[in-house]
Amino acid sequence: MPRTLLLLLFLFFCPVITFSQVQPIQLKLENGQIKGSFKSKNGDKAFVLDAVIPSTYPSANVQILRADSTSIVVKKHVEYFTHACDVTSAVKRTAYGLQWDIEITGTDTGSWTVPVETSLQWLNQDSLQFWTTWADNRTDPKADTWQDPFLPGHFQDRALTYGGETHLSRDAFVIPIASTFFKGEDLGLSFIQSLNDTIFGLEMRTAANGMIAYRHLNHRISPRHTIHIRHQIVLHEADWRAGIAWMVQNYKAYFLPEEPLVNKIAGCGAYSSYEGELDTAKYHKMAFSLNWKASLDFPYMGMFIPPVKNDDEKWTKYKQGGVQVGDGYASINRLNKYSEHLNKMGFYTMSYFNVSEFGNGIVYPYKGTVVSADSLWKNANDFVYTKFKQAFLKPAGILPDWDDRPLFSNWENCVVLDPADSAYRAFLLQQARLHIQKIPASSGICIDRLDWMRFYDSNSDDGNSMVDGQKTQAMLLSWKGLMEPLGRIMHSAHKVIFCNPLDRRIDLMAHIDGFYDEFGYMPASLNLCAQMAFFKPIIAWTASKESLMPDPDAYFQRHLYLGAFLTAPFPGNDHCIGPDAWAEKFYTDYGYMLLAIKGREWLLSPHIVQVENGTAKANAFKANDKVIIPVVLGGTASKATLTLKLPYTELNRKKLRIKVLYPGETNWVLLKTVTYAETLKLDVPMKRGCVLVWVG
Repeated sequence: MPRTLLLLLFLFFCPVITFSQVQPIQLKLENGQIKGSFKSKNGDKAFVLDAVIPSTYPSANVQILRADSTSIVVKKHVEYFTHACDVTSAVKRTAYGLQWDIEITGTDTGSWTVPVETSLQWLNQDSLQFWTTWADNRTDPKADTWQDPFLPGHFQDRALTYGGETHLSRDAFVIPIASTFFKGEDLGLSFIQSLNDTIFGLEMRTAANGMIAYRHLNHRISPRHTIHIRHQIVLHEADWRAGIAWMVQNYKAYFLPEEPLVNKIAGCGAYSSYEGELDTAKYHKMAFSLNWKASLDFPYMGMFIPPVKNDDEKWTKYKQGGVQVGDGYASINRLNKYSEHLNKMGFYTMSYFNVSEFGNGIVYPYKGTVVSADSLWKNANDFVYTKFKQAFLKPAGILPDWDDRPLFSNWENCVVLDPADSAYRAFLLQQARLHIQKIPASSGICIDRLDWMRFYDSNSDDGNSMVDGQKTQAMLLSWKGLMEPLGRIMHSAHKVIFCNPLDRRIDLMAHIDGFYDEFGYMPASLNLCAQMAFFKPIIAWTASKESLMPDPDAYFQRHLYLGAFLTAPFPGNDHCIGPDAWAEKFYTDYGYMLLAIKGREWLLSPHIVQVENGTAKANAFKANDKVIIPVVLGGTASKATLTLKLPYTELNRKKLRIKVLYPGETNWVLLKTVTYAETLKLDVPMKRGCVLVWVG
């Protein structure tokens, strides 16, 4: 049986069985409100569910379609200026808690949009703590310092955006789960947005009075289709891992990689156009493994493999900022030979890919010229205006209908295209096939610039979204429509797909095997992206040696804690760290520890590891059939006491060897051999505030 399947069975199924002893949630319709409650050792807990749409003609009438102990169905009619709709809420008891389905259907003849708010209000907010997949709990308002994203906080007035308003946003969440924990009890409840729904704009709002609300934006209300929103309300232990484990179990496609090769090739990375020789021994010691070949081999953005007559025909590489790379030429055979050469050194490559930006030096207005079909590709303006003018992204609410200007990217005057366009989508899929056929030595592709997926295209219509009164095509739906066939093409050839996740939403990550976070040197970005990578590798950008300052040990240790690799100081790196003797010393010091987490998967059994008195922080992974526990950020402490609650099924051994590895060292040292117990106490010495613990 595959290791990942075993992991899911043991880590996710078993905790659910154990927690099923908790009393089920009771349902009641009270004064027109849907009320849920359950018993706990510290008294009953109760909450109210509500779905609200703005109304200009408030109506207190609630039509009760069903109300008993197992399910409640109510219907409301809402009028908003000249528009109207029916809102149906259906809540039913399930083995895990409650399932809540909201359906909204327009009853007038037009199409319109307003925010839809679905909320859970605790009736007593005493002793409550809150957690979601945020950058941090804002206990410390300093945005430029790293904070542990897994610490819950008290309920406060706060608004978070799904994926972030921009890729620099700290007020963001990446998985739509809102968890409440009860102080003094091993009891929690998660309010979840189904990943099977069509999710456009989504905000999460909390209030100091114990309210949690999802605000659903840009949905088109119409009599021609029904908006469906599903929430799951899940009871579990008072640990964030329990709620995430439930989500992974129920939405595997978004969390698990499709190509197993990804764990072989992942490690510290580079984003470089350098094609010379390397000190291979040095880079292996730094845990370097993978180069995302910097985007300078193409003649222009998007034309990654041009239609040359043969594999040796050269084309002129794009000169970023007018700077020539190497001799300035590329060919298909050159690209493949580069990957072959890196493979022989024990390293891997990913080719640059981009599904939303095209061309360089694009002009407006374009004055067409007569060009032969076989030469059309040689000029970016000729090609994009001839082939893909219908794909130009027109951001809703920004340009008037008559204005046909393209939207320019912030990189080298390329324009933004919508991959929902059939001609452009076909071109992208053919480019993927060419990568497989022509560059077989490359391990796959890494897709850049997911930030464009926040946009809505008023030049097209997906039938479901609406912005500022305009019917639109959501770029995130364009992405999903492209990724299904792109995933089949790449994965059938055992090629990986990484992405630069500048829109941090887990529902965009089906078919993605790993992440290369361009802003991973920023604490908020690292935290957010790492929470999409519980079972996928993540490589974080290191902008420069200054990123390591003022405390290089703390910088490396937070990456170990999050199971994240770093960008290595590699020659030719583009806007990231280059070779530097001072920085390389730290990469070598932590290289063997990073190699030890290669292929890691997070262990999500509740309360699996804790550090006594908060001396340090600890996490737990499974890697190479062993349990790996990074104990980090211990400062000047010389030891840490761990409480380990490891399910027996993880290792299936009565006798467990405990080994340790320290920064600057290359060999595991046997600490002790212990007999398995449901709860193990381990005293582990630390050096430089850190130790990697091996259990097997």
